[in-house]
Amino acid sequence: MAIDSFDAQCKQCQSIQHLKTGHDDKEDSIDKATEQLHGKTQIQVRSIIRKHKVDSAEYGFALFVCPQCQILYNPYSVKVEYDDIMLFQPFHKCQRCNTTLLKATEAVETYACKQCGEKQLHIKE
Repeated sequence: MAIDSFDAQCKQCQSIQHLKTGHDDKEDSIDKATEQLHGKTQIQVRSIIRKHKVDSAEYGFALFVCPQCQILYNPYSVKVEYDDIMLFQPFHKCQRCNTTLLKATEAVETYACKQCGEKQLHIKE
């Protein structure tokens, strides 16, 4: 899967968010994908890879939203299933209210701008 990039601009404050989905084709394994992770998350995933049988892994850029603020975020995320029953999936938090983010399921235009908080986003062409 390749990375899809696009820009969302706020009609209110004119700020632009550079958004991505997917992962780089060079990240053909969870080993390569861990290079994109930071800090404790990278350490935990590397430990799982070394010490356990990984059943499946999903990784890449994804769109997340704060269920409270409705602000859109675009972190690099990872989900690792291992040892037949275990799951590792770190939580991402809203920078404004510290609420756990959820995967975005609606169109980008339905979410709020990270800069001003208004629901005025549109995809730049």
